[in-house]
Amino acid sequence: MGECLDLSRFPLRPTYALIDLDAIDQNVRIVARSLTPGTKLIAVVKGNGYGHGATMVAETAIKAGASYLAVATVGEGRHLREEGIESAIIVLGPTHRREHELAVGLGLEPGVGDLATVESIARAATLLDRVAKVHIKVDTGMHRFGAAPEDAVELARAIDHAPSLSLAGVFTHFADADAADESSATGQAELFDRVIVEIKAAGIDIPLVDEANSAATLRSRRYDYGAIRLGISMYGIPASSNIPLLPGMKAAMTIESTIARLFCLRKGERVSYGGTYEALRDERAALVPIGYADGYRRALSNRGWVSAGDTVLPVRGRVCMDQVVVGVPDDADLAPGSRVVVLSNGEGESPSAIELAEMLDTIPYEIVAGISARIPRVYLRGGEVTAIEDLSGLSRFR
Repeated sequence: MGECLDLSRFPLRPTYALIDLDAIDQNVRIVARSLTPGTKLIAVVKGNGYGHGATMVAETAIKAGASYLAVATVGEGRHLREEGIESAIIVLGPTHRREHELAVGLGLEPGVGDLATVESIARAATLLDRVAKVHIKVDTGMHRFGAAPEDAVELARAIDHAPSLSLAGVFTHFADADAADESSATGQAELFDRVIVEIKAAGIDIPLVDEANSAATLRSRRYDYGAIRLGISMYGIPASSNIPLLPGMKAAMTIESTIARLFCLRKGERVSYGGTYEALRDERAALVPIGYADGYRRALSNRGWVSAGDTVLPVRGRVCMDQVVVGVPDDADLAPGSRVVVLSNGEGESPSAIELAEMLDTIPYEIVAGISARIPRVYLRGGEVTAIEDLSGLSRFR
């Protein structure tokens, strides 16, 4: 992605993430076109937009047709409001009573799963002379946050009877929608169907009903309801190998760095903490300024690799907090300042988030969400830099 990109005018750290906003825009539009007519799209930007940067992703998704944003915490919602985002923001995770006045004041729409939370939000809304929108989370099998199905109607009645509250929606979350066997998801969906019927039978209107995550959305129109929540797949990463992306969807993140030092290892010399790599012959090595404090996991020691063009550079020794040493083939035409790709969008010789996840026995979500804030995010539109976000904040250029 960055082969022809000139970043010399920006005071950037030599390690940075390129975020292709055109890819995110395209991914949202492709999924939106696939939905049952009338189904809304909720763009999930929790975890700093799955590591891609919540603000720019949120703005891009809304412009591409998303009707709502979703976060996991009140703090994440506050950040978006402080960045000037006015769209509806649903808080998917549990909230604490000390956060409720802030959430109501910001116009966030918290998920609720118990009567105590409903009562606390109602008090906060009354104090602020506001009507707070809330969404009931029903636990249909994830056994995490949410109301038991048999308690959902009582919760809906409590919200309906509270003058300072408005029921904005009811949602659930699948535990296994990305599995090869769909029976877990269909079982949860059938239970959720019954809960929705019971709430409506009690005479309570539900403006928004949603249950589908990325996997369920890409799997079947059975799970559309009134809205779907597009999470990992919005970033161009499949939820699992069982659920492919739709044609045209593309990964949005690439991480690049530069060689800080090129040097020789003599036969028998060891590399990094603990000396876990020993040169078996005289060989070349390079220093790349990225480490586990950036999200480049220590478990990649002596296992991972980066690339320079078509040349694979294997990790030598232990990954440090801020740096990693890689091997350099004798015939590779590299020098200090040469560009290397640490994480690819699926193109070239560098590992993708999927490949790193497989190597580390985890999921791609953890790979991208774990990229720390000290790696600058360079946002691209039409191949040009439109914004940069680093520890000093977000700077826009066009």
